[in-house]
This record gives sequence, structure tokens and C-alpha cells, in this order.
Amino acid sequence: MIKYEIILWTMKLTSIIPGAIGCRIRNAVLPYKRGVNVKIWDGIHIDSPSKLTIGDDVSINRNCLINAGGGVSIGSKTLIGPNVTIYSQNHAYKEKSIDIRLQGYERKSVVIGNDVWIACNATLLPGVAIGDGCVIAAGSVVTHNMPPYSIVAGVPAKVIGQRS
Repeated sequence: MIKYEIILWTMKLTSIIPGAIGCRIRNAVLPYKRGVNVKIWDGIHIDSPSKLTIGDDVSINRNCLINAGGGVSIGSKTLIGPNVTIYSQNHAYKEKSIDIRLQGYERKSVVIGNDVWIACNATLLPGVAIGDGCVIAAGSVVTHNMPPYSIVAGVPAKVIGQRS
């Protein structure tokens, strides 16, 4: 518990440092697995950073929330816009005789392929896999897997086209 508190404090303190220097500091002190040339910009919050894996040449823009409790994998050359939310766990709620707050969590990994662009304010829910080359439109809520090179939009998100 103390170790996790230290990680939370480190996350909060380093999240306010702007620019490339802040990106370097976050990469140096936070316990996620990463490739080369990873930029995690200011204002980001990562729950369970030790369960986050990031490929090469990835940029995660400002004010994103990544809950990696169930595992999150981000492929190489991926761009994640500002205010994106990625959740790999959710409250359990199946048993109506037990308060939701007492039922714990259901964890399902989120896998994001290579060369993906997730635009601002998109949300990825637990258990989804985003294929290589996908474009996720701003404000989309992704509730199920998306095939490679698809263009995705809406709430819930649907394939609206293909990258050529």
C-alpha cells in the first residue's frame, strides 16, 4: 500500500511538469514499460502504471486518464489525443444483494495496435482491441474490438470507413 501511495504522489508531482523535460522525467521515474521516443505530456494520470506497456514513438497528449489495472498495451507509432480515457477495469455489479462498492473490480485488458490515432475526448472501455492503423474519431466511445485500418466514430463507436 505504501509503495502504491509513493507511485501516486510521484505521478501527481511529475504530471505538472510541462514540455519535453516533463516527458523525460515521467519516463525516468514512473514504472511503466516503454520503448524509445515515448512522450507522455503533462496532466496525465495513470492508475496501475506497472501494468502499462508502451511501444516506440508514442505520444500521449495532455490530460489523459489511463486505468491500467487490467493491463493496457499501446503499440508503436501511436498518437493519443488530449483528454482520452482508457479503462481496463470497471466496478463489478452482478450481485444485487451486495453493494456495488463492495463487489470489487472486473479487469479486462485493452490492446491498441501500431500506427493508431485516437483523437481527443475518445473513451476506450475494458476488453477492447484496436487493430493496427485505426483512426478513432474525437468523442467516440469504443465498446468492442475494431478491425485494422478502420475509421471509427460515434457513441457507441462504429466503423464508418477504411484507411486506403
